[in-house]
Amino acid sequence: MSILSKTSLRSWFMHPNIDFKYLYRGGNLKIVDTIMDRYRDRKICIDKFELSYSYFFLISQPIEKWLDIALQNGVKYLFFEVSDYSLPIFIILAAKSLTELVVESCTLIPVSFSSGVTNCNSLRKLSLSHVKLDEDMLQTLLNCCPLIVSFIFDQCWGLKKIELLNLQKIKSVSIKNRKEQSQLVKIQAPTLEHLSYDDYLWGKLDIVEYCNRVQHLKIVLHCSGSLKAAWFCNLRKFLSISTSCPQVSLHCSQCNEIDFTDLQLHHGVATPKVDFLNIHCRWTDGECPTFLDALLWSCHPRRLNIRSTSATFKCFINRLICMKNLSHSSDPWHRQLKEAQAYIFDDSTSQNWHRVELNKEELSIRFDCKWKMVNYYF
Repeated sequence: MSILSKTSLRSWFMHPNIDFKYLYRGGNLKIVDTIMDRYRDRKICIDKFELSYSYFFLISQPIEKWLDIALQNGVKYLFFEVSDYSLPIFIILAAKSLTELVVESCTLIPVSFSSGVTNCNSLRKLSLSHVKLDEDMLQTLLNCCPLIVSFIFDQCWGLKKIELLNLQKIKSVSIKNRKEQSQLVKIQAPTLEHLSYDDYLWGKLDIVEYCNRVQHLKIVLHCSGSLKAAWFCNLRKFLSISTSCPQVSLHCSQCNEIDFTDLQLHHGVATPKVDFLNIHCRWTDGECPTFLDALLWSCHPRRLNIRSTSATFKCFINRLICMKNLSHSSDPWHRQLKEAQAYIFDDSTSQNWHRVELNKEELSIRFDCKWKMVNYYF
């Protein structure tokens, strides 16, 4: 047991993954400093280093020391979250071993770029969350990391536009803008396959040509005002960047009558195809007389999932009944609906999903109580 204990302790002291999160002032800092000194003196390999702290102004020098030790010992994954800390980003990017960098709540605005910037060709994932930076810093970062595969930009501030134009290997981009500061987003990436865009305003996203390989597209739009024809026109144009969209999500808070005359004036692109279209409707009165028509004008989903109140469900199904009855008319718009099946979600039973017949009698029974979700299949 004595031999086993010594071996176990030695292995523990040489563990390649280090996680210092939620540190408090006091003795913990001394413990961290002692541990990092041991890794430096024994030159113990560090694969993963995570540091989360709130009081950087008290220990700025130890933080720089710990970072330097992690970089010198070949760190591959680096997570850094220290509020308002001016992170020495270019010193970090000079590390040849770094493959994934996650930065949260820091400041990335340097005094100048005169000290020189080196490329980090090993970095494959760059994630920035709640970070303060400007356009020059963002472009310099992206230029330094030309081979990144994944880029996450989550509610950062200090810049007015985001341009992703020269990334040679990028496959996944996730952008979530702040409510109080919505940035203009411009993307030109021939290798892009996954795109997630979350914003409070429409019309801020510009997908440049050569993005025709997008396969997984997710849009989350928090629309505080009433939806109009121009909104659906932008949606149709945006979805047309991909020949096939497996899944699209939209969040809407209000919708009034849609003028279809305005929609027909913007019929310049072919109707996009979508496998799964998820709609989160947050209006409570259930009135959406032309919302479904405008939505199906924007794209042709194979399956439409709607999360909303019972009143909104009933409004949607009533419109489906009307469209189904008109499916044999001479109007080409109505002939586009091939089939409609509705399923309702009830978590009070073992069989959660129940098919709902599209008729008035079935609706009057099904909507006597609150239901959570209905799926429509076209």
